[in-house]
Amino acid sequence: MKRNMKQLSLLLALVIVSIKTTSAQTDKNPGAEIYMNYCSACHGKKLEGGQAPSLLTTKWKQGESKKAVTQTIKKGVPNTAMMAWENMLTDKQIEQVTDYMLFLKKSKKEKS
Repeated sequence: MKRNMKQLSLLLALVIVSIKTTSAQTDKNPGAEIYMNYCSACHGKKLEGGQAPSLLTTKWKQGESKKAVTQTIKKGVPNTAMMAWENMLTDKQIEQVTDYMLFLKKSKKEKS
């Protein structure tokens, strides 16, 4: 019984730390939650790709400047699965997710 209580306490502590870590990451980068909710299903949880291309290892065809990424998210890319998000996300949300994506891309380049 005592061993089970220790295991339960340890598990609870791990869950709390995990929640705090996730929350802290989202607090530091508000675009992270938007990306996870709207973009990760196609582009992967960390831009690694999936149904859509990786946003880390490939050059972005529409451009990699903040203006180009914002425009791509707003307007989508014709004749591709990349839809326009301007009617679903606010300008502020689009800016936040753009900043988050550029942050991850820059972090990846610095690690390489």
